[in-house]
Amino acid sequence: MTKAGLVSDALILAPAIWACSFLLRSRWYEREADRLLARDADEHTVQLKREEARYYQDFARVMPNYMLAALTLGLAIRAFLILQAMMTG
Repeated sequence: MTKAGLVSDALILAPAIWACSFLLRSRWYEREADRLLARDADEHTVQLKREEARYYQDFARVMPNYMLAALTLGLAIRAFLILQAMMTG
């Protein structure tokens, strides 16, 4: 694989990993809220855990501009490499 291909892959994977990490955190907080509810914890504590889960879900959905720029650049490099391979091959 070429250096451009590796850079492209890194630029595409970084935002995906970033979003997945926040989605995993939100799922973890949801499960923790469910466990607290099963143990008859007070409603306020359960509500706080659910709000934390929603916060991480929202953060995963709203990708920062630098992540969008990295993703766009990575996809552009990947498209260029594909076109280059099609023209030469």
